[in-house]
Order: sequence, then C-alpha cells, then structure tokens
Amino acid sequence: MNTNKFPPIVVQYIVPAVINIIYIIVMLSNGTTAFNLQMPEGQFTKNAMNGTDVMTYVEPARNFLTYGVFGKGTVPDHVRTIGYPMFLSLIMAVFGGNWLYAVFFVQALLFAAIYPALFIINRDFLGGGDRGFYRASIFLTATGCFIVTAPVVLTDMFFAVVFTCGLCLGILSIVRQRLLYLIMYIILIGYAAEVRPTLGLYPVLNAAVLVIAARKAGVINTKKIRSWIAASTLILMVVCSGPAIRNYINHGLFEFTDIAAINLYDYLMVEVLFLEDKMDVYHKTNQEIARIPNLEDQIKKKKETALRVFLQYPATTVGKLVTHAEAIVLKLPWLDTAALAGVDLSPTAAAKLTPRQRMIDKALAMLITLCYVFIYSLFASYIIRQLREGRLLYGLTIIGVIVYFLLPPLIAGGGFRMTLSVIGLIALCAFEELGRYFDNPTPV
Repeated sequence: MNTNKFPPIVVQYIVPAVINIIYIIVMLSNGTTAFNLQMPEGQFTKNAMNGTDVMTYVEPARNFLTYGVFGKGTVPDHVRTIGYPMFLSLIMAVFGGNWLYAVFFVQALLFAAIYPALFIINRDFLGGGDRGFYRASIFLTATGCFIVTAPVVLTDMFFAVVFTCGLCLGILSIVRQRLLYLIMYIILIGYAAEVRPTLGLYPVLNAAVLVIAARKAGVINTKKIRSWIAASTLILMVVCSGPAIRNYINHGLFEFTDIAAINLYDYLMVEVLFLEDKMDVYHKTNQEIARIPNLEDQIKKKKETALRVFLQYPATTVGKLVTHAEAIVLKLPWLDTAALAGVDLSPTAAAKLTPRQRMIDKALAMLITLCYVFIYSLFASYIIRQLREGRLLYGLTIIGVIVYFLLPPLIAGGGFRMTLSVIGLIALCAFEELGRYFDNPTPV
C-alpha cells in the first residue's frame, strides 16, 4: 500500500490537540464555566460537578499520596479500579496545587491521540478509505464527542483513548509483524482494564480482532502470528482480570468491582420500584443488607433482589432501559458544555420556556435525533452488507465490540459519554457505508 498519499500521522494528532486546547482555554475563560469545572468541595460544593463520580476518583488519588493506598486510609478500595486515580496521583505529585488545570491540558493532549489511532484502525482493520475517515472525523469533531470531556475528571474518554490506542497497536503488531507493538498492546489493554473494569471478557474479542487483522494482511497461516494471537489472548485473560485479582487479595472477593451490583440495585431497580410505587421493597432490603457482614453476600443479595424486581415488572424495566438507551445514543455532547456554562437544562427549566423557545428546543432535539438515527442506520447497513457478503467473523466481531461496551451502560444510563469507547468505530463504518452511495454510485 502506498502510504505517501496519507497525511502524516502527526498532523492528524496536532489538529485535534489544538482544538482541545482552545476549547479548554475558552471554557476556563468563562467565569461560570470555570466555577463548574472545579472540584465540588469548599466554595465550589454547589457547582455542576456536585453529585457526579468525580470525587470517587480524586479521593483515592489523594489517599495514595498520603497512605500509599488507592482507597480510604490504609484500606484498598473495592469500588473504583486504580488506573485513573493512578494517573491523577501522578499529576498531583508533579504539579501540586495546580494539578486540576494540569489534568485538563494533559487530557487535551492525550485525547487527541484517538484520531490517528482511528485512522490506522480504519486503514488496516476496516479496510476503509481516507474519505470515510475524514468524514467521520468531521462528524465526531462537530458533535464534540472527543472534545467536551477534556476538562472533566472522569474515566470515560480516558479509557476510550487508552483502549483505542491499544487496539491500534494490536492491529499494527499483526499487520507489520512487530513484537514490540504486541507488547505495547498488551500493556495498554491491561492498563485500560485498570481504568474501567469492563474488559474481563475482552480476550475473546481480542482473538477475533487479531485473526481478522491477520487474514486481511495475508499472514494468518504464519506460525509466528498464530502463536502471537494465542499468547496475547492467554496473557490478556490474566491482565484484564487485574481488578478482580486485586479485590481477591485485599477483600477475598473475586469481583472486578461492585459497581454492577450498585447500578442494578441502586439505580435501575430503584427507578422501576419508584414507577411501580413499591419503594418499600428497596428500604426493607437495605435493612436486610445492613445486617449482612460479608461484602460478597451483600453484592449477591443486591443482584438477586434486583433480578426478582425486573422479572416481576418486565414492562417497566424494559421501558427504563429504552429511556437509558435514548439518553446514551441520541444526546448531543455539546449539551454537556451548555450545562457547564450554567445553562439550566432540567425539565423544570424546560417548562418555563416560551412557546417560541419550546418550538426551537423541540426542533433542535429532532435534528439531533435524526442525525444520530442516520449514523446508526448507516452503521446497521454496513454490518448487514458485511454479513450478506459472507464476512461473518468480521461483521459479528464488530457487533460484539459495540454490544460489549454499550450493553452494560444501559443499566444506569449516563449520557453520551458511555458511547465514547465505540462511537469512533461506529462513525468509521457509517461513513464508509455512506461513501458507497456518493463515491461509487450504482449505475442505473
């Protein structure tokens, strides 16, 4: 392949990096937004970060600098994995009191790396062309997907970048047959597993992804490549289980985290019970759980209770899952910027809009929805075409990756940031499919 026709990778990194830096400068230049970007403590207690997960990452990082343990005091945390607090503690140690602003700008530079990574994935794994990549990049930039989370202390985009860059190196290790890339791939994926506890089953997808890359590169029958695929899969089974191994060592609990139980029990189940006017079930179960001394049994009790409620009220449960899905896949990222800038987007505020403002609001909401429905429809068309043309492993692997990352967030919702791990892949496939209609129209 003649790579001279592709723009330098460095340019694909610098442009989004500059955009991210400008975005942060603009955000911090606005008094209201700068206030909302501080840690929700002290004089900033009532800012937009209040009630978010931000402090659950910051406090373990601070604790590590004091006690040498990611947790509380000398007790290791069993809720949050250590990857992101590790990053924060490093920034805190280097920049001291200015650590927060350093995090913003470091993340701005780090997050830009996802674009060249997606370019390589598009070229060497999807087999897509330049036009599809740049169209996808314009869409992702225009909607703010990889921009708006740069000045936010949360794991979503951080994880997406680490995982995507790791995936890129894994593909390159097969295509270019470089052992160093494979080692770096395993390290990055292992670290990504410590950032978010979602990669326990990823080694299965790893094998499929690398087999596809080997087939496309024509090296699948090479003994070395086959051994690399097998070895990387086995090693990832261990490194991706890092959070569970840590919890077992510290708490005798082989669970990646108890976040899944919390999301099932304290979020989805509570929402279902509230709609069914059965909140007494939740309060009664809380009393029972409080009497259980063992953490593992507490988690088991939460899961069992939640499952029983879901089976008892299936229609309400499905309805809440659909509501969560809408908030995740049909929400414009820039709305988060509006919220940080002090714009009230709550239902109460919407009720106070004038008829004209309400009409504008509905028109914008419809435009956003149609835009995303169009992208997802193109993605579905792309996958269906792959399956119809006999590329079953390829099509099913992409579906597997998308479902693997999007299904768990449906439990508790969380907005567009839950799509960050896969929205790049979805956009690449969608715009590659769009290019079939515009770049290679079928003769009439």
